[in-house]
Amino acid sequence: MRNMRKKILLISSILAGVFVIAPYISAADEWQKLFDGKTLNGWEKKAVHGGNGGEWAVEGGAIVADQEKDHKGGLLGTTKKYSDFEIELEFKVDNPVDTGLFLRTRDDGMGYQITIDYHDKGFIGSLYAPAEGGFIQQNKNWEKWFHKDKWNKLRARVEGQPAHVTAWLNDNLTVNFTDYKPRFPQEGYIGLQVHGGAGAWGETSKARFRNIRIRDLKDIKAETKQ
Repeated sequence: MRNMRKKILLISSILAGVFVIAPYISAADEWQKLFDGKTLNGWEKKAVHGGNGGEWAVEGGAIVADQEKDHKGGLLGTTKKYSDFEIELEFKVDNPVDTGLFLRTRDDGMGYQITIDYHDKGFIGSLYAPAEGGFIQQNKNWEKWFHKDKWNKLRARVEGQPAHVTAWLNDNLTVNFTDYKPRFPQEGYIGLQVHGGAGAWGETSKARFRNIRIRDLKDIKAETKQ
């Protein structure tokens, strides 16, 4: 009987600990949608990179991107700025298309870019720093991991200053880079790109994005310390 009571007390203690910790785990791991699947609420066109922002619409639960009629582009950016975060999305692109995911973007449209450059000279899933050094890390395995004419998953993470940037294409690690200088600000908006130029985008090409979500890494770190 005494052993049974000890077991009951031990189990009760373990369960109590789980219930105390659980709220912190669920809160820390909480993802927030950046795209509601219906509107562009929380996003705005950015007249950068020599364009007016590109053409953007919502079709079939996805954000659809296209060049402007005069082959100009730009960014679709979040109205909110972010610092340390992890972001996930799915993308589907026609050939040729030159787009990408921008992290910690400055007001002039420059930031760390995870490339989605689907053309003859592209390296999808690479790290690029426009106006700040060009390609930093190239994903030369992109053709092995990229799903042609299908939805692909892209995940990226940025934290610290100088920044540590990691990225995955369909769960394959493509970027793991710690910068040696504060190349871009510690906080900036998140951007989706339409690259300008006649050679960067086909006449009927489109880029599509869906299931975009984010989680704040600072919240995770803060709750882990509690």
